[in-house]
Amino acid sequence: MSENSIKSIAAGATASVIAGIILLTIPKLRFWIWSIAIWIWKTLTATYLVAGWLLLIIFFITLIGVILLFLNFSYKPEDPPFKSYTEDFIRRTLWRWSWSNNRVLNLWCYCPHCDATLIYDDSSCYAYNYMETDKTDFICENCSNTIITTIEGGDKDYALGLITREISRRIRTKENAI
Repeated sequence: MSENSIKSIAAGATASVIAGIILLTIPKLRFWIWSIAIWIWKTLTATYLVAGWLLLIIFFITLIGVILLFLNFSYKPEDPPFKSYTEDFIRRTLWRWSWSNNRVLNLWCYCPHCDATLIYDDSSCYAYNYMETDKTDFICENCSNTIITTIEGGDKDYALGLITREISRRIRTKENAI
């Protein structure tokens, strides 16, 4: 016999002895348990339009339904695998983000050399020189103010939207390293 089975037998015997002591030492509890047992027996054997055993079956089916509803509402599904995908190199820059309700949050870029937070310069988006294309430069202050990456097409919000769309595309096409 293994040690676990001996422990489980000992625990069962201990629980039985404790329950017996409680029932013997507390006559009121014994009276209530006996009264409930008699009430259940009388209810099951009484004459109704429907038989007592059928009521018992209906009761148990209802009880199982309530338990299943409770389990269904308390069930928390596991996070999808892409939720562990929180950083990637996109356009020669390290991007990090978090997830909330399957949406990218706190998206920002970091220097691939020194891991410093990059600053942005989207001043070309607000200039009135139509010869210049709208772009956002991401600059590392730590690496002698070098431009790490440039995203053409719009301001900072456009650049963040472009990276968010790229993250979504990589998840859909399974290019990310999940």
